[in-house]
Amino acid sequence: MTPGRGWFLGAAALALASLGLPWAGQLSGAGHPARVAVLAALALGVVGLRRGQDQWLTAALVAAGVGLLLGGLDASSGRLALAGAAACLVVGCRAAGHRVVPARWARGTRWVTGTRWVKGTAG
Repeated sequence: MTPGRGWFLGAAALALASLGLPWAGQLSGAGHPARVAVLAALALGVVGLRRGQDQWLTAALVAAGVGLLLGGLDASSGRLALAGAAACLVVGCRAAGHRVVPARWARGTRWVTGTRWVKGTAG
C-alpha cells in the first residue's frame, strides 16, 4: 500500500458515511443541500489522485469546506464525519507528498520548465 492510501480510503469512507448520517435535524445527509458538495469533494479527490495533480486535491478540500458550512455550523454527526474526511484527506496528502495548499513564490526563485523551482535564475 502506498503512503497515504489508507488515509484516502478513510476519507472516502467518512465522506460516504456522512451522507447517511443526520445533518442539522434532518433524517440523513442525502436530503441536505451539502450532499452536492460531499459528492463533488469525492469526485475531485478521485480525479486528483488518479491524475496525480495536486490542484484537484485542493479543490476537493475546498468542496468539503463548503459542505461543512452549508446550512450553518452545528455538531451533527454528518458534519463531524465530513470534517473527519477532510482531515483524513489533508493527512493522506501530507503522507503521500502531495501539496494541498499551493505554495507561495519565494524570493529569488522562478518557475522554470513548469516543473521545478530554481533558485537565483535570471529573469
